Amino acid sequence: MNIRERVMAVYRGEEPDRIPFLMYDVLCPRGYAARKLRNEGLGLKVGAVVWREERPHVRVENKVVGNYVYTTFHTPVGSVSMKQRIGLGFVGGSWIVEYPIKGVQDFEVIEFIMEDTEYVPDYKQFLEAEKNLGNDGIVVCWACRSPLQRMQIELMGYKNFAIALYRYPKDFKRLLRVLEKKADELYQIIAESPAEIVNGSDNINSEIVSPKLFEEYIVPFYKKQAKLLHKKDKILEDHMDGKLNQLKHLISKTDIDVIEAFTPPPVGDLPLSEARTVWKDKVISLNFPESVFLEGPDAVRKTTLNLLREAFPGDNFMITITEDMPAENQWSCLSAISNVLKEYGSYPLSL
Repeated sequence: MNIRERVMAVYRGEEPDRIPFLMYDVLCPRGYAARKLRNEGLGLKVGAVVWREERPHVRVENKVVGNYVYTTFHTPVGSVSMKQRIGLGFVGGSWIVEYPIKGVQDFEVIEFIMEDTEYVPDYKQFLEAEKNLGNDGIVVCWACRSPLQRMQIELMGYKNFAIALYRYPKDFKRLLRVLEKKADELYQIIAESPAEIVNGSDNINSEIVSPKLFEEYIVPFYKKQAKLLHKKDKILEDHMDGKLNQLKHLISKTDIDVIEAFTPPPVGDLPLSEARTVWKDKVISLNFPESVFLEGPDAVRKTTLNLLREAFPGDNFMITITEDMPAENQWSCLSAISNVLKEYGSYPLSL
């Protein structure tokens, strides 16, 4: 099997020849080390979209000052602004330090912006990504975050989210309904697209999304979207890279096919063996716990072997790198994972 065939076999619940090893392409610098790893079987996971956004009645003003980007959204009903720190992390990411919704007075403007957003099918980026990658990995379609997580991560931040949830329930629910409506429009476009795998793009962590919030808002949202996507023979995964022990039984009730970026201890709080017991019908796309890199290649090799033992016999399982890695020992540690999989990763596992 080539890398794409191997990964898709796992996604489809079939038998691969080996346990796949994937890495987000944006986390994989180019050069000799990367070529060596890819020759050893490392595949790339590329994200793309199948639409473009148009907002005919919103004017966006950007200003860059040092390491910050100041953005103002001007609408007929008022303006809101946000501030982002840029140039963060290995891939030059950004972080919102001042959110568009700072108080209840901003809800009307954000609702207008969301209602004004038009999603237009546009497959160019996705098809080009598939053509360029070939059989060296997979291309997934990034969807928008679930409405709850959009409010938490993109629009309010966790503090203002908590305040709005309890102090302004009517405004909260009204905005949530608008976000759900727009998400339905977007998923309809995705369902008709050439993408086979759709990533919900959340960042699920029980320290931020409580069991109560997960059951009330996340479970029904993905149940609806999974029903739509499954009619088109598509696979739905969601990025769940946080602590999941308190959510494990609720996650089992979702119609999500793949738990993506699942991170076991020492970063997460749910052992792989327990996750496999609870999520028998789901694929686990495991993110190797990046903190182990700080301990060096021997510790990485030992952890990889232990993960394979927990994953026995290896069905519905792959190892991935989905988060920023420590610069220290980076390539020697990636090689350690690759070498263990080369030696012991044939399916079914026989450790």
